[in-house]
Amino acid sequence: MTDNTSSAQQLPKYAWASVPIIAFAGIAIGILSHVDSVGIWGCIISSFILCGIAYLKPKKDLVSLLVPFFAIIIFNPWSEFNTGPIMQILFAATITVIIVRLEKKYSQK
Repeated sequence: MTDNTSSAQQLPKYAWASVPIIAFAGIAIGILSHVDSVGIWGCIISSFILCGIAYLKPKKDLVSLLVPFFAIIIFNPWSEFNTGPIMQILFAATITVIIVRLEKKYSQK
């Protein structure tokens, strides 16, 4: 007998929405509590979630898989980048565009 079920991991239909929600929620909490590191951690965590979602897709997207690497480079404490709320919002907007692109272009139909 053969089993016709796929052994690949199935994600919930709207799993991609967790990426911008976590990123922007972390930024909002950081702004309201005047602690920038909360927004930074929100962006880093959402970038790793994006990487995990991209890894589980049938077609791999190199940009989405490398987003955590970019987050670590941008938000590392010894960098010369200003990691304030504006940089966090720009990064969160960028990964939102990347996750929408991943869902539209690399999802199996």
